[in-house]
Order: sequence, then C-alpha cells, then structure tokens
Amino acid sequence: MYSLGIVRVSSPSRLALAVTLLVSARSARAQDAPTLRWSDGARDPAAALLGLNHDDDNDDGVPDLFAERVRPEDDNDLVAVEVTGLTTGALRVDTGGGARVLDGERLGTHAIVAAPGGRARFWLTGVEASRTRDDSFVAVEGGGFTRRVALTIGAVAVLDGENSVRLGHRDAVAVSHEITHNATLPRNARWAQGSPDRENLRAEVWLPGVTGHGTTLIEAWATEVSATARVEAAQRRGVVTFREQLAGPAGEPSRTGFVRLVGDDIDLRAPGVESQTLLVALRDRLVVRHSVEGVAGSLSTDLRVGRPGNEEGPLAARRAVWRVRVLRHLAAAAGGLPVVGDTEARALDIGRRQITLANEIYLQCGVTLGRPDAADVAVVDPPPRAVLSVSDDHGLHAEGGTVRLRVNGRNLAPVAVPPQSDAVSTALALARALEASGFRAVVSVNAMTDYGADHSADVVVRDARGALANLGPQGAAPLSTDRSQRIDIGQVDLRDGLTEFNNLSSTAGTLEERSLLRALLDDDPTTIEIVLINRFGRGSRIGEAFVEGDGGALVNALLLDRTGIAAEREAWTQAHEAGHIFLNEPWHPDNLGPDRPWLLMDSDASLGAVTGPKRLTVEECAHLRERSGPGAPVALLRRFDPRAVSGRAPRYVAWPEAPLWPHAAPAVEGAPGAATRPEPPTPREASALGFGLVRD
Repeated sequence: MYSLGIVRVSSPSRLALAVTLLVSARSARAQDAPTLRWSDGARDPAAALLGLNHDDDNDDGVPDLFAERVRPEDDNDLVAVEVTGLTTGALRVDTGGGARVLDGERLGTHAIVAAPGGRARFWLTGVEASRTRDDSFVAVEGGGFTRRVALTIGAVAVLDGENSVRLGHRDAVAVSHEITHNATLPRNARWAQGSPDRENLRAEVWLPGVTGHGTTLIEAWATEVSATARVEAAQRRGVVTFREQLAGPAGEPSRTGFVRLVGDDIDLRAPGVESQTLLVALRDRLVVRHSVEGVAGSLSTDLRVGRPGNEEGPLAARRAVWRVRVLRHLAAAAGGLPVVGDTEARALDIGRRQITLANEIYLQCGVTLGRPDAADVAVVDPPPRAVLSVSDDHGLHAEGGTVRLRVNGRNLAPVAVPPQSDAVSTALALARALEASGFRAVVSVNAMTDYGADHSADVVVRDARGALANLGPQGAAPLSTDRSQRIDIGQVDLRDGLTEFNNLSSTAGTLEERSLLRALLDDDPTTIEIVLINRFGRGSRIGEAFVEGDGGALVNALLLDRTGIAAEREAWTQAHEAGHIFLNEPWHPDNLGPDRPWLLMDSDASLGAVTGPKRLTVEECAHLRERSGPGAPVALLRRFDPRAVSGRAPRYVAWPEAPLWPHAAPAVEGAPGAATRPEPPTPREASALGFGLVRD
C-alpha cells in the first residue's frame, strides 16, 4: 500500500498514474494563478532594477520625468509590467520611494489599471535615484492577488571626455574630429581619467548596493530620419559591450572605458581600438543600457547624435541638397550609355553612393545630405549645342563684323557688331536678335581669366517651350567676320573627355565645362549639382568645384570623373569638392600652411585608411555652418529634423542644479593620467600617407 497525500493506491502502476494526475492538476492551477511578469520576462521577482528617467526622448527640451503628458510610444524608458491570471477586472498599483506609475498620461504613486480577460499592463519609471538598495517599491493588488517588488532606482548616463554628464534635454553626442586610433582615445582608462578629445564617451552607472556581474551596452539605433536602405528605422546600427565596469571611490558610481563615435566602416575597424568604436549617423539614438546577472530589470538612457535642427548651436542638425546627374557619353537616341556603371540602374546606384560617402564625412559637422535612396539622381544626355560664347578665354573687344547664326534649322538675320564692342555688349545684341525670332536667351558674364583682356560672355539659347536649342553656322559662312572678337558654339563631346580648366582659367571654366553646367544647373541657388563624367581631357585632376568665392558665373557645382569615383574611400573626392563649396574657399590648407594629409581639404592626399584625407577640423565645421548655414546669403544648409519645443523648456536649461546621483567633479584635460594630444606626424610619416590624386 502506497500513500500520496490523501490518495492511497495498492500498486506501483496505480501510483504512477496518480502522480501524473496530481502533477497535471498542479500545473493547471499554476497556469491559472496570477503572475507578475517584468519587462525582461522575469516572473514574480522579489526585487528589480528601475531606471531614473532623466533623458528627453521626444526632444521637446523638457526632461521626461517632468513631462506633462507621458505616453509609452513617446518614452523609451518606461518599463512595462504585466499581471496575468487575475480574477478581477481591475488592478490597483501603488509605488513608493523614487518609483512612479503611469496613471493615464501622468506619473503618480497610485493607479487603477483595467484588467480585461484577467490581464493588466502598467508602466513604471524612476524619478529619483535610490540612495540604498531596495529603498523603493511597487505593490499590486486585485481579486485577492497581492505582490510587492522591492526596487532600486539606478541611473545610467553618458559622460564626455571631461567626465561631465551629457543630458538629453540640452546636450547631444557627435563623432570625433580626431584620427580614430590616435592617443586622444584612452585605451585602458582609469575611473577618474579624462580625455583630450571631449567627444570621446563613456557610461556611468549608479546602482547602490546591488552586487553581481553587470553588463553595460552602448548602442546606436537608426531613427526615421537617420535610416537608410541598409539600416531601417528602429534597427540597431551597432553596439559596444562592456562586461566589466571600473569601480570608483566608495559611494561613487562605476564607469566604463571610453568609446569613440565614427561615421564610416574604415574608422569602425581602426587598428587597436576596434572594441572602442561605434558607427553612427546624424540623429541616431545613442542608447546606454545596464543589467545585472540574476536581477530583474535594467537601466537605460538615450541621447541623440546631433541636436534638433530648429536650434542654432554647433551641434544642431543641418541638411544639404544635392542633385546628382550621371552623363551618357552620347544621347540615348544615338545609343549612348552611362559614363559609369554598365547599366542605367547601376549608374543610379553609383550616383546615390556619392550621397552615402558624403554623409559619412559631413557627419563631423552635423550635416547630412539625406537618404541616398530618396535623393534626386538621374542619368542624362549630354546637352545639345545651345551655348554661344563671345570672346571665350581672351575677352578681346570687337573690331567690327557680322554674326550669322542658325538655330534649330532656321537662319537668323545677320547681327552687326560695332567696333569696340565688349563681349557683354555683343552677347546682349545677339540675345535681342534671338528673342525677336521667338527664342529665349539668357546672357551670363564670365570671370576674367588671369591672362584675359576683359570678361567673356555666354548666351544660353532655348526654344519658346524652354527646351535647349541646337546652334550652328549658316552653311559655309563663318559665325563671325570679326577678326578679334571670336564667336564660338559650345559643344560637350565626352569621347575625348571633358576639357578642364587650369589654374589661370579656373574662375571662368572652359567653354565645354560651361556648356555642360549651364544646361544642367537648376535655378535654385541653395542646391548643389554634382555631375559624373568619364574623365577630364587633360587628365590633370579627378574632380573640380565651382565656388561662389571665386567670383565666377558658375557656382555650387562639382564635377567628378571615374577615377575620383573609384577612389571613394581613398580620396573622398565628392566630399572634398563639396568642401570647397560649403566653405566657399577655392584653395587648400596645404597651399597656405603645413601639409596635413589626414585633412579632407588637403590637395593631393589619397589613402584608404584611418589616416586618410577625411578629417574636418572644429574650425572648418564652424566656418562651414557660418558661410553656408540658414543665416548665410545663400543657405546651402537647411534645418534638419526640427522639433517642437515645449514652452516649459527654458526653465530646465540649467537643470539639474545639483547632481541627480553622487558624481565626482569632472576630470579636465591634462589631469594626471589623462591622455595627451599627439604631435603631428613627421614629414617621413606623412609621406607614407599617399599622394598623387589631385582633387582641385
């Protein structure tokens, strides 16, 4: 005879059956019993971690713990707790200490939560950091079910290179301007050590009395405005993991080592610091998380890469607009093919690729060109012969003569040019004759070449509908009988490459360059045109920029050939040429000072490595934003991702007046143990960085 509770059986087989039935009954009761489940899946924990909600997830300038309206979809740091198996239609939630529960759209210490079908969900957050372990709580009650969970309100924060806390409602993070693996990134930083590069980041963790193995994650997450075809919104872009933290003095929080934010894959894999680099894009979310093995819950906080575009500071996000045009070597009707890529689809991909590469570089200045897959990119024919040039290159005045012109198959009446007419006067006379014949004509004055006698002028001719016209001579007759003031028709013929300017004619450009760009440039001075060609005829360069500061009639346009395209992460040609336009400077820093081949604006450096020519200095970024920003005469940079600012934001500009948790005074550059800024490379070291590709 065997006994099992109050059940008595007389044989082993009947005993086994009874055990099975009893276990099944208990399992069924366990499934039906009310259960409290934490956001990380922990069931009925006796204690848990809860984070101090000191960031600003909706970018309204008010810390989330002071928000007037709190909604889970707007606040990433609310912790969801679920109770199932209830026998009542409602659940009472009470909190104490630094914990709060969401009651409607406000935070409070009490809430009544509906429990349809016996299931209730509520949200918790921390508004005051704990001073001791388990000094806060959440208690639930409903239908005879009660639970009380002891809470420790911990805090995680982002510290900069000076070990100062960066707060989400007024601060942001940014990529470094330094060479990624130089000595300004401490490798094995001590707890109190600072860094000469303030953009280096580390995490600080306040968790009093909680022991156990902790893990800290520093993550980059794409947002709706920073997403690309490769990384979608709400997808993690990358993570740096710290499985050990540095303990501080008694009563102080722990810290991780330093991390450097980067914008491209080469920097991400910088030798010697691969575990300390994190790839980001403008307006990504930088998320810090901390958890402790065996303890329910976790801590988290958010910061953005760059500030919202409605602000004016150096980290406020800006956007430039590029129009990318890939030329065909001949018109499509004549069998023309794109000058890059083996198909039009591939050519469009290469055009978008220029946006991607430029985004990686200008992230240093808080500037983006937007999503490459949404950019204005097209494959176009070379323009017809629609530009008439007067005194090209030399700018000589007329001796007197007659111009005979044929437009779209029609002969125009002869135009007499009086002696001593300058190029502009002759161009205006030709424009009047064209308009009298029903065509549209626009006259542009070109900058003088260094060796020219005066300005030259161009006339761009279109038909009445606005389409570019096709110009030519009248049979065997010369265009002009004037022996000094030459009249030319511009023609773009890429079979022998595009004839490029030299240093003496750079402000005017060549007639072939002007004929190309005058046809393709739009009428919006706030956009930049980038035109992809096969090659430059003289082979003297791989890219060109036309800069407003040069005083030429062609501005805000750049040309890039196949070699410049192929040297994408070696020479960063598209970003270099755009730098001339953004900075409104036609020269190179190494023309005026020491050679620093790691800088983007160096004239001839080329190296597909961390030390390659891609760095923009803090001063260059300031100049770029001043000369091309929203307040500039021609605003090439627009406000990007502006946010609605709360009317209550000004009162939190100086918040907090005292530390939210124990926090030591920040370390400053030069403090004992701090990394030192490296010396510039010697000429021999610099020569190893590579030269030879001329980016004009």
